[in-house]
Amino acid sequence: MSNIIDPLGEAGLAFYSKVSASISHEIKNSLAVLNESAGYLEDVTLMAKKGMKVDMERLQSLAGTMLKQVQRSNFIVNNMNRLAHSLDDPASQVDLNVLLELMINLSERTTVTRGFKVSVAFFDTALTITTHPFFLKNLIWLILDFAMNITDDAKKIELLPAKLESGAKISFTGLGKLTESTFKDFLSEPVLRILSLLNCTLQPDDGKGIITLNLPEKITQPSQ
Repeated sequence: MSNIIDPLGEAGLAFYSKVSASISHEIKNSLAVLNESAGYLEDVTLMAKKGMKVDMERLQSLAGTMLKQVQRSNFIVNNMNRLAHSLDDPASQVDLNVLLELMINLSERTTVTRGFKVSVAFFDTALTITTHPFFLKNLIWLILDFAMNITDDAKKIELLPAKLESGAKISFTGLGKLTESTFKDFLSEPVLRILSLLNCTLQPDDGKGIITLNLPEKITQPSQ
């Protein structure tokens, strides 16, 4: 049995690994806040047992902080769950508005840490296509990672989904340092394999600083 992972699988594993690391870090942050809050509650309990006055406003504020962290953790776990289930079916119907919102949330820690602002101008109605959701998310992640290396000084990237007669497109704007050479360097074997799997194309416009991902309305069941 070969120990070599094919480029498509390697790209998927790298993507899943980076997202998992980011999510685990965010959950640890929430747990640290909850742990600190629990320590304070323990101190307050001991104070109350000794007949000391308890600051009720502080307790109310603490309860709000803990509830917020629980809600935040639940939001993070739900996003991870949605990513995990995107592997359930290799050809699923997805709304690009919903998918892009998820990708913004999943990549937020990475983009913010690197000093970038990434946003989406959501299409005014559902933008539905049939595709492989996991590898589309993988491709968007790779494009965002590449985009952060070629933005102008504003460090702002906006994603513009739109409908096409043949399917849909997603334009990545704000790429002021995009050149033909940098774009060719981005087209590594894993990227080309994902493009082929999704039956989609990438179209650069270095004059406008835009990369457009063109997606078919429907892909066929990928071959194994």
